[in-house]
Amino acid sequence: MERVIPQTQEMFDAYGRLNGDNDILHYDDEYARQRGFRGTLGHGLMYLGYVADLAARQYGKEWHYRGELSVKFIAPVCPGDELKVSLDDDGQAQCESQFGKTLVGYARLT
Repeated sequence: MERVIPQTQEMFDAYGRLNGDNDILHYDDEYARQRGFRGTLGHGLMYLGYVADLAARQYGKEWHYRGELSVKFIAPVCPGDELKVSLDDDGQAQCESQFGKTLVGYARLT
């Protein structure tokens, strides 16, 4: 199962308003570029949420009672990235942009 989710600054801004994360790296493009990134950084928990959404679709209501999720963030996601989020039949999860893998892990039932 997979989804492709184009990433935008508007998404980063909206997520930050919801969770109260005011880290400047998520909002100031110039600041992020001065620190060596391609642009502002997406919120890691957004990507965890994308994986959890696929798990809920794959496992149904049992996900809410027996779900286990573990991920490792391995690369940043920036506005303009085309993010492919996938969860295979064995529960292996990953996010990948046109620049490579950004998240790896698993979502499975215990």
